[in-house]
Amino acid sequence: MRRFGLCSIPLVLALLLTGCWNRTELNEIGLISALCIDRSEEGWIVTYQFINPSAISAGTGGASKAGGGESPVHVFSSEGPTLREAIDVSYTESPRRLYFPHADVLVLGKEAARKSITDVIDFYWRNTYLRENVSVMITEGQASEMLKQLIPPERLPGTAMAHISRQTDHFNSNFPSIKMYELTRSLDSQSGVAGVPQVEVVGESQSRIESMDQLHKTSTPAKVRITELAVFRKDRSVGTLTRNESIGISWLTDKIRISALSITCPGSNKGTEKFSFQTFSAKTKTRVRKEADGFTMLVSVKAKGRISESNCPENLANLSNLRAAEKEIEEVIKDYMSKGWEASKRLQADLPHFADQIHRKYPKEWSKIKDQWEKEGMQSTRLVLQVNVTIGQTGMSQKTFKPDGG
Repeated sequence: MRRFGLCSIPLVLALLLTGCWNRTELNEIGLISALCIDRSEEGWIVTYQFINPSAISAGTGGASKAGGGESPVHVFSSEGPTLREAIDVSYTESPRRLYFPHADVLVLGKEAARKSITDVIDFYWRNTYLRENVSVMITEGQASEMLKQLIPPERLPGTAMAHISRQTDHFNSNFPSIKMYELTRSLDSQSGVAGVPQVEVVGESQSRIESMDQLHKTSTPAKVRITELAVFRKDRSVGTLTRNESIGISWLTDKIRISALSITCPGSNKGTEKFSFQTFSAKTKTRVRKEADGFTMLVSVKAKGRISESNCPENLANLSNLRAAEKEIEEVIKDYMSKGWEASKRLQADLPHFADQIHRKYPKEWSKIKDQWEKEGMQSTRLVLQVNVTIGQTGMSQKTFKPDGG
């Protein structure tokens, strides 16, 4: 009996092993590198950037083998009354099963952003095959056109746009990048506001995927560039911020990493005499204080950096000049933050998320004013700005280079 039991163990284990009944071969999958969503009169237009594996693999051998002029991506669109049906319609054109987890960026068109993005967010969180850490961007025109633009030296335009957003966020903090889960969290907060980078085609729109000979040129007539910060309140776009206003919001919300500031030289009356201050660390802390007639936000900023460029007549390494330069930098940072807050009040959009801090510290007061926060509460809220800047390095050269004429 014991021998029978031992002999039956391999049989039982074999029955427990499952086969690949639902397998999908690699040559049946269509990798999507980017996704665009537009609105139409009938519903939704979904545009896909479909990776062409043969062109990508051919290009790995060198520029001379660039797929024989074959595009590394294929772009096509499908339309339907709902997002799900629009994707289903795509299979009337796509010979492969669409695979979305590799999509690096989601671009929203003008009409989709202005009407409502509630359906887009719901669709992303309801379906497991869509990633919540995809980078979100917006464009003023049709989002589908963005996927047809070449972005040298990258071969995948969608991936390149995601990289541009991340590099902008990391190296200058002008227009902070935002992912789907961050967008959802911001819109679901007490402020109900989020900023999304706006990308546009600048120049002559000729460097399209249809003209792959552009890959052999040293420059393309059209460039894809982040130009503004689109502001979403609740579920739709309500306006944009300029670069200076967006930088101010970055300072207010502790999103400054590396940033370069152009500062007028201390004591100079000439607009051309400037130096560049590059931050390598910055920290913003915000506290709320209740007043008799409203709220005051106490914003404290500490920043350290170095002078990376100067045409100042004075030696900035001198201690008195160094302190004067730090004061100039502090005033510029304050000016940026004030511009960002004024832009927020203009759009009635609480981009610094002050409402969340009021809600946490003064929940009873917040319940009384939350319905009128954008129209009245924000307008009466005051900023008290305290900025402390330390110049840690003045560079290898102390004085501005001026050759001796002979």
